[in-house]
Formats: sequence, structure tokens, C-alpha cells
Amino acid sequence: MAKKKLGRWFAEYIKRSTRYCRIGSVVLLPVSLIMAWLTYWIIWVTLWIGFRPLFDLSNEAVGYWSCFFLALIFAWQFLRGSEFEEEYRFAGESEAGTVTLNFSRATGNGWVLLFDPGVAHGFFKVLALLYLTAPRMLGLALMLHHKADRLKQMDVPACSQVIGLLMRAQGRVPIEKIADEFPDADLSEIVQPLADVDGVVFLEKNGTGLTLAPRFMEEFNEWMEAS
Repeated sequence: MAKKKLGRWFAEYIKRSTRYCRIGSVVLLPVSLIMAWLTYWIIWVTLWIGFRPLFDLSNEAVGYWSCFFLALIFAWQFLRGSEFEEEYRFAGESEAGTVTLNFSRATGNGWVLLFDPGVAHGFFKVLALLYLTAPRMLGLALMLHHKADRLKQMDVPACSQVIGLLMRAQGRVPIEKIADEFPDADLSEIVQPLADVDGVVFLEKNGTGLTLAPRFMEEFNEWMEAS
């Protein structure tokens, strides 16, 4: 496997991934605002039908309460933490010395979580979908924006060396082995950024390790055949 070809392909892959994240963020941001406006009116109708007769609320009061509950929904969604990230913690010893990593990665589950509130009963799923879609969309837009920034700052040539190691291994590679293979490298610069690369899989069973998704390998092989 030619290192130069892998480096060139990986640079194109990261550039494309960054562009997709930017597009996703730009598209989702206005859509989330539109959904917030729709959510406001869903809350308004709910309060107008369910609570206005009980408490003799004016339409103006219903509007104020709708704004309050909309703000509360957004605050609750964001204060409970991002649903679109997984936390990874690693600390161990290798021939290069102490290896310590502490980072989070965005996962492909973001799009699924956006439309699956994770509530057991169908009725509550519908309610959660109605009320939480707007803040979830906004959260996903921000996540994609930050992910694009991280991808843009990635040391692509250095990270492509780790990708080459994973391709040669064709299986799980412990972080300790990566540290041994690149003793002079800062793992926070060559491993941590890979958490944002779709197709790089972090495994925690029997210690933290990395592997590549089959589709990632297939894309590279297809590019090699076409080049």
C-alpha cells in the first residue's frame, strides 16, 4: 500500500467530511429555528385547549407561558448533556511511557437520536418528537459545526499514518500498540482527532483500541481501483 496514495486519499476524505459537516450545520440551523417556531405554536394550542379554560388565561398570557415552556424545553435538552457524543477515557502504559487520552467523539447515532426520543411508549414518543425535535436539531447543528472545525485543524499526514497501521492490521489495534509504533508522536494529535472520522471505530472491550469499518476500507479500495 503506497503511503503517498493513502495520504492523498485520506486528505480528500477529510476535506469531503468537513464539507458535509458544514453543509449539515448550515442546513439544520435554520430548520431548527423553523421547528422552534412550530413548537411554540404546538405549545400554544396545547395550553389554549388544556389550561386556558381552567385558569381563565388570556391569549397574551398563553403566549407568555408558551415562550417560557419553549425556553424550558431548550434548556432541559442542552443541560442534560449532548446525546450526540460518546465519552472516551484512556490511561495506560506503553513502551513510550504513560499514555493518556480524554476526549469525546460524535457518533453516527446523532441522526437516529434526532428522530427517536428513546421513550418506551408510542404516545410519549410522539409527544417527545413534537416538543424535542427543535432543540435536538439545534444541538446536532452545533455538533456538526464543532466537528467541522476539529476536522479542519487535523494533522492529516500524521493521522494518515495511524490509518495505514489500522489498514495493515485489518482488525483491532490497542492504543498501546499505536503509542509503541509512533513513540515520538503526541497521541492527542494523531489518535484523538480520529474520533471525528466516520469509519474509525473505537472499541472498549479488553481495553481501548481502534479499528476501521468495512465501508471505510471499501471506499479506499474503490478509489485505488479508479486512480
